[in-house]
Amino acid sequence: MLPPLFTPQFLARLETLRIRARRQFLGSRPGGHLSPRRGAGLEFADYRHYTPGDDLRYIDWKLYSRTDRLYIKLFQEEEELYTYLFLDLSGSMAYPVKSHKYEVARDVALALAYVVLAGGDAVRLHLLASGPAGQATPFFRGRQRLLDIAHFLAARRAQGPLDPPRALAHHLQAVHRPGKAIWISDFLFPVSLMQRGLHLLLAANFDVAVIQVLGKEEVDPPLLPAGVRMVDSESGEASVVRFDAAAKQEYLRRLTLHNRTLRSFCHHAGVHHVLLTSDQDVQAFILHELPALGMLT
Repeated sequence: MLPPLFTPQFLARLETLRIRARRQFLGSRPGGHLSPRRGAGLEFADYRHYTPGDDLRYIDWKLYSRTDRLYIKLFQEEEELYTYLFLDLSGSMAYPVKSHKYEVARDVALALAYVVLAGGDAVRLHLLASGPAGQATPFFRGRQRLLDIAHFLAARRAQGPLDPPRALAHHLQAVHRPGKAIWISDFLFPVSLMQRGLHLLLAANFDVAVIQVLGKEEVDPPLLPAGVRMVDSESGEASVVRFDAAAKQEYLRRLTLHNRTLRSFCHHAGVHHVLLTSDQDVQAFILHELPALGMLT
C-alpha cells in the first residue's frame, strides 16, 4: 500500500516529469533518453560516407545534389536510463521522532522511483545500512512496480550505525551499468565520509545528485535550559545536555558550516545538491523545486 501522499492526482502529475541526466549513458532497451549510440533515433547526430549495404532511406539526397557524394544521416538512439536511489537507513534518520524525517525521505524516494518507472526507465533502490539491512531491490520497470518498492520499504525502519563509504562500496560491487545516482540522507556525519562516498559514486561513472533531508527540529531546535538526557541514535551513548540560547546559537553555527561545506564540495564536484526540511510540502518539492533546480525535467 502506498503512503497517503500518493493520491491519484499526485501520481498523474509525476507522470509529466522525467529524471534529468547531464550525461548520456548506454542503455539496454529503447527509452526516452539520448544515448551515445548512433542509430535510427529521432535526433540528428552526424553524417558519414555511404558504403554499399547502407539503408538507402538515410541518404541525404539534398547533400548529394550539392556535393555529388553520397552521405548517410546518423541519428542518436534513445534508450532507457538506469537510475539508482541510495536511501540512508541509519538510526539518525528516525530522529527527531516528531519530524518524521525518514518518512519524508522515503516519500521522496518513492516519488522519484515513480518518475523513473512512468518514463519507461529502470530503477533500483539501495538501502544504506549496516549488516543485512543494507539490501537492494532488483531493477524495476513499469508503473505497477511502485507497489513492490513501497512494500520493500514498508518492512524496513531506520536504525543502527552507518559507515557511508563502506555501505556504498558494498552496493557498488553489484552495479555494472552506470547511470543516474541519487543519494538521499540527512548527511549528519563527518563531511569527510560524505566526500569519500561521493568520490566512490563519481568514480563509478554516475551522474550524481544528493538530496539532504533534515527534520524541522534539527534546523530550529527547541530550547532546553534545564538540561535533558540525550542518547545518540546510532552509537547509543548517553549524556545530559543543557541547551540554552547560547548553546543553540553555537549549534546553528556548526550546522550552517556543515551544510555550507557539503554544498561547496558538491558544487565543485559537479554534484547536484538540494536541501529539504520535514516541514516543507513534499509534493511542491518534487513538482516544482526539483525541476527548477534541473534535477527533473
